[in-house]
Amino acid sequence: MKQLGDKLVDSPICDSNACYESEFQTENGLVKTWLCMTSGYTSNTTMTLDSEGLKQTLEYTADLIKDLRQDHEPPGGGEVLAWFPTAITLPNKGMIFPEPIKDTNDWGWTVVKAVPIPEEDQHKYPDATNPGVNYKFKMDMKNMKRYGKLEFMDAAEELGMFSKPTTNEN
Repeated sequence: MKQLGDKLVDSPICDSNACYESEFQTENGLVKTWLCMTSGYTSNTTMTLDSEGLKQTLEYTADLIKDLRQDHEPPGGGEVLAWFPTAITLPNKGMIFPEPIKDTNDWGWTVVKAVPIPEEDQHKYPDATNPGVNYKFKMDMKNMKRYGKLEFMDAAEELGMFSKPTTNEN
């Protein structure tokens, strides 16, 4: 897969101009992806309403995310696509996910940061996908931060998604 380009476009979800569009060349052809940095909704050109990709997404996705689905034409026009709130996990930083707001019919974004697991306790956290490997970080579920449903970019900033990697200048 080769990335061909990216740009900001207008979001079909909330009309913001902060929808990140990327193009990739895959072995199956050109794929465009979108992530609205205001609403947190995402889609790609494989998510047409009759696609196998959408069927698989609906089979393996949490009910809340399925319930929040919206169908829209992509920026620039084209076949209607299914759009869903994203869930992002960065193992050494944390995660962002949609969560219902207690005692309401509304929802928002929750940020949970990753915290180091002391070396002497890492054996208690085996990685089921990599036998013999233990996790070095866990999610701090006691110190969640919550954001409104149109504050995805604030949640992403809280997680550190936009921080520049540090470099050694020696």
